[in-house]
Amino acid sequence: MIIAAVLIVVAVVLAAVGIGALVNARRGSQDTSPAPLVSQSLADASQYAGALVAEARTSALHSHEAAMEEVKERLAAVEGRETVIAERHKHLRERREVFDDRRFAYRKRRDEIEERRARVAEQGAQIEETLRAKAALDREAAAALVLERVQSELVAERAALVEATVAEIIGDRVETSANDLIVQAVERQDASNVDSAPRMSPLSLEGLDDHARERVLSALTVIAEQTGAELGIDTEKQQATLRTVDPIGREIARQAALEVVDRRIQATEVPPVIQRARRTTQRRVVEIGERALWQMQIEGRPELAELVGTLHHRFSYGQNALLHCEETGHLCGVLAAEMGLPQDLAREAGMLHDIGKAVDHDVEGVHAIIGGELLRVLGVDPGIVHAVKAHHFDEEPSTDLAMLTICADAISASRPGARRDTLATYLLRLEQLQTIAQRHGGVDRAFPLQAGRELRVFVKASQVKDTDMPPLSSEIAREIESEMQYPGVIKVTVIRETTATATAPAQLVPVRAAVAEHTNGNGHQEPVADDSLGVDDDDVSASDEV
Repeated sequence: MIIAAVLIVVAVVLAAVGIGALVNARRGSQDTSPAPLVSQSLADASQYAGALVAEARTSALHSHEAAMEEVKERLAAVEGRETVIAERHKHLRERREVFDDRRFAYRKRRDEIEERRARVAEQGAQIEETLRAKAALDREAAAALVLERVQSELVAERAALVEATVAEIIGDRVETSANDLIVQAVERQDASNVDSAPRMSPLSLEGLDDHARERVLSALTVIAEQTGAELGIDTEKQQATLRTVDPIGREIARQAALEVVDRRIQATEVPPVIQRARRTTQRRVVEIGERALWQMQIEGRPELAELVGTLHHRFSYGQNALLHCEETGHLCGVLAAEMGLPQDLAREAGMLHDIGKAVDHDVEGVHAIIGGELLRVLGVDPGIVHAVKAHHFDEEPSTDLAMLTICADAISASRPGARRDTLATYLLRLEQLQTIAQRHGGVDRAFPLQAGRELRVFVKASQVKDTDMPPLSSEIAREIESEMQYPGVIKVTVIRETTATATAPAQLVPVRAAVAEHTNGNGHQEPVADDSLGVDDDDVSASDEV
């Protein structure tokens, strides 16, 4: 539209210029120009003006069409937006209706709740009023009556109740204190329990021809003879195994057997290999023992370092004996420090408590007594010697150091993951526990708990009296100790249960007469001694709770 208007203005201007030129031409024609020249100029100007007007008209029509197209497009966009706005308005109107419905439902539900609450409160008030009318007692009077009856019933039992309460409180405090000390000792135990000791494993004979197999077996036979081991051959699995109870001999046999299998050496070449393995093992054992004693700040003769290093190759239920001794020594030291006892003696007692396991394969007897005698010969403190002998009750413990050693040994041996059993050994131990318990008279059933660390024995109340229970538990514990081998301790609990059941029929007893009789006298309430009066604890309690 703007372009068309500009073109029209230009055409008008050009027409005006042409008319002006025509007028000037006429004026000049009067003087000098001839008539034909003026006529020609006027015709040209008119023709040029007409062309300009036509061009302006055409441009104006195009501009008008473009403007109309733009208007149509804008109208379509406006209609699309109006449609979207209408959809949104419809959605909002629907959501508003849902909200109004929910608000109405909420108000209705709230009104119902308020109505029910008021109805419940009204019914509670009616019940309380009914109870007060029936019993002729208010809340304070009912509470006072209950307290008086309870006090009168507990007069005879007051002394026994006080003694039981004091004993219970003192017992809990002592147990809690001991538990705290043990927990603190375990939490402060930060030594690593990673076992790096090598273990004997079966030697594979697969892939060997008959000649090589015979040569290897001949060499293994020589190793078994010189180390005191026993050679076992499994033809089905194609494996050979060397077994011995001597920890040092087992390590020497292991090293020599690995070299025999790797190099396929002959039997005549085995003795030098064994001598070399023996020297290496002895040197390694002494180094390990000296390092362990240095870490535990223990001084002693050189033989002690060799004995301690031997424990590195000794295992008890899968637990490395040297790591167990170090852990026990740390625990003993921490417990002694908490209890004000000499920490160095306690640490040494815990470290050396299983020293007898280093030679128990050669010496007859239990390792506790053997270890105590060894330490006595080596000039160790007599208190430590007694603690070592008594840590499995082979000798009656008579010192605090011996009891600390027993406690630390039990903690280290019974902690989760310290020792392991095979499934057959575990099931056999559980079966032995049940058999030992059930062969006693009056025992109904027995249940091993906590992986065999506790045994609960249920007895028949008609055959076993309360006075017979302590001797029975002690006897079962002694039989378990003498007939079984187990890590840690086993707790034996004997349970005797007597159950009596009786049912009293429902009975309605008037309360008002009992209350009237109770309130007779000098105007004060007295305890009711006869239950037949009808005021029992249940009636008063019901009134009090409302």
